[in-house]
Amino acid sequence: MSTVDRSATSIMSRDTDRFRPDPDDFVILVMGPTGSGKSNFINKLTGNTERHKASSLESQDVTPYPISYQGLRVVLVDTPSFDDTDSEILRVIAEWLIQKYPDGTLIKIAGIIYAHRITDNRISDSAHRNLQMFGRLCGSVPLPRTRLITTMWDQAKDQAATLRRETQLKDDFWQVLIQGGASAHKFHNTAESAQEIVGSLLKMGNVEDGVELLLQEELIEQQKRLNETEAGKLIYNWLQKLLANQRRMLKELAEETKQQNNPDLVKGLRGECDKVDVQLHRTLEEIKEMEIPLSRRVPLWLFGRKSRAKVVGLDFAQA
Repeated sequence: MSTVDRSATSIMSRDTDRFRPDPDDFVILVMGPTGSGKSNFINKLTGNTERHKASSLESQDVTPYPISYQGLRVVLVDTPSFDDTDSEILRVIAEWLIQKYPDGTLIKIAGIIYAHRITDNRISDSAHRNLQMFGRLCGSVPLPRTRLITTMWDQAKDQAATLRRETQLKDDFWQVLIQGGASAHKFHNTAESAQEIVGSLLKMGNVEDGVELLLQEELIEQQKRLNETEAGKLIYNWLQKLLANQRRMLKELAEETKQQNNPDLVKGLRGECDKVDVQLHRTLEEIKEMEIPLSRRVPLWLFGRKSRAKVVGLDFAQA
């Protein structure tokens, strides 16, 4: 297999405004929870380990890294993780995805790489949340161009148990995605392994055959506000549940404290409940107003075709 052309490799800085989409770009989104190995995958492919180091405080930027690969400009797009209910992350991703080529058409996605740690003994809340968002953001159309990669095989101590986890991932957690056309791959933490995974995407055809994500279609063709998209509605639901749970726990604690005959503590907890109520109202109002500027949208008349993307149902039970 061809290797990355080191001399032609051009690594972009984190100033994403410097990136200029080109219709010949082979754009690959790299997605997954924090710590799943996204940065390491990009490092192995580019051969530049100093370029992008993961940290506990992962960047909330969408960062494209163009490289020269097999005669093409392949753009690896490192995306922030949905490890909490931060609506700003969705806004940042949406802003990047609605960029346009010089001819005014929407940027195409040639492939998606979704990373998951094989060393995890259970499906964490973060992994569950990120996979849910993946389905609402991408839809079903890009699934044949999706590679579900398991990382950190070199750190697995019990290979038999690790293989069982891989089988469970395919048969349960990833079942809907695989049935829709996605394929699962082991990433062995080597440049050759990264090249093989990316190469499988390159074999799928020309850049012109790239697809639009569901979020792109909703914002551009259907002219929806961000909060009206499937991804936006999912964050709205997350926030509702989170703040409702906070309020419920505070009320339960206040009742228990009341039985202990401590008026000052009860008063303080009631004040916290009121603050949560205000936060809930403010947050939901902010979500309702969440919108991509009209100046960044492509006019509807450029397309003239009906919606073809579908939402992937990812309502899995957590392990």
